[in-house]
Amino acid sequence: MDHNYTVTIIICILSMITLAIDIGKNTILNKSDIKWFRTSFIFAAIGAVCEYLGVLFDKTGCAPQKIHWLVTYIEFCISPFLAILLARSCGMKRTTKPMVIVMILNVILQTISLSNGKIFSIDENSLFQRGPEYWLYVFFCAVSFLYILFVFVLIAIRAKLRNIICIILIASIMITGQTANIIDGNINSGYLSICITAVLLYIFIQNMFRQIMMETINIEKDISSHDALTKVMSRISYNNKVKEFDKQIREEPLTVNFAICECDLNNLKLINDTFGHDSGDQYIINCCKTICDIFKHSPVYRIGGDEFVAILQSDDYENLDKIKEIVKETTESEIKRSVSLFEKKSFAAGFAVYEYGKDNCFGDVMKRADVEMYQNKRMLKSL
Repeated sequence: MDHNYTVTIIICILSMITLAIDIGKNTILNKSDIKWFRTSFIFAAIGAVCEYLGVLFDKTGCAPQKIHWLVTYIEFCISPFLAILLARSCGMKRTTKPMVIVMILNVILQTISLSNGKIFSIDENSLFQRGPEYWLYVFFCAVSFLYILFVFVLIAIRAKLRNIICIILIASIMITGQTANIIDGNINSGYLSICITAVLLYIFIQNMFRQIMMETINIEKDISSHDALTKVMSRISYNNKVKEFDKQIREEPLTVNFAICECDLNNLKLINDTFGHDSGDQYIINCCKTICDIFKHSPVYRIGGDEFVAILQSDDYENLDKIKEIVKETTESEIKRSVSLFEKKSFAAGFAVYEYGKDNCFGDVMKRADVEMYQNKRMLKSL
């Protein structure tokens, strides 16, 4: 008996048992996938045990004929069926149903072969013999190979072809090992390739789901960081930015340079009540676009229904006086425009600059901007 093969198959069996026990821990797979992967690992371990016993009995002739027959029967039934278990582990449901029927047919034919030895037989010396219809087992194995290739292609499509090379390599491992074993029974690579494929597929599916999950999280994070109506930064993003500034002011106040422009839309409630909320939403979008056009180099946040804040740094901070003049001209010209109220882009604005030694947090700057904004709103109303 080849000791290398013995050690290899023991490692495979222990690996399958370990994964079957450990699969429910620290995994992002759902309960159904966990169940099917566990089943795959258990069946792979059983098949590996049967393959090893079959080789052992064949080499030594130490087992009763019926025991050798039973072990080989189990192996021949399980081997093609593992493709279905692996496919089901990857979340394939519809494609497995016709394959189950095909593989049940294989089990029926293997069961019949127990009595007539057409597919395989165990002679009086407890040695394995291929029967005249051994090709039937080869046929079912070939169907299994083609099916697992089909499944891997579907997985690659699901993964958006990002890891198609990995999928091809994983499929190649199983096909190479199974094909070698079928062509030459002395090459005992069948369940070695199955066990390696099961492990690699488990890792691949985990990574694929993790990648999908991270993409979903990033999408949701992006959605939460932007206002749904105007697409500018949201209140959540604003609160996070405030925390960043507060930390910087506490730790390195001398390095802080920023200004705030708080904008409050005029007459939004009146527009909603008079023209409807659709017109009100369009009014918000139009005003927001005007604010963004003014503050081209600064992030704009919608912090309330009719409130926006621009945080000025770099270019806009250096050109603060010029921007103030643009805001003044824009707000005064819009308030005087002779158009319907919801067609205007009217808002009041208040500015404030961070001052070292005077401001202990972002909120101190915001308070001054708020005071100036309300003063500007009163002035605009007088116009």
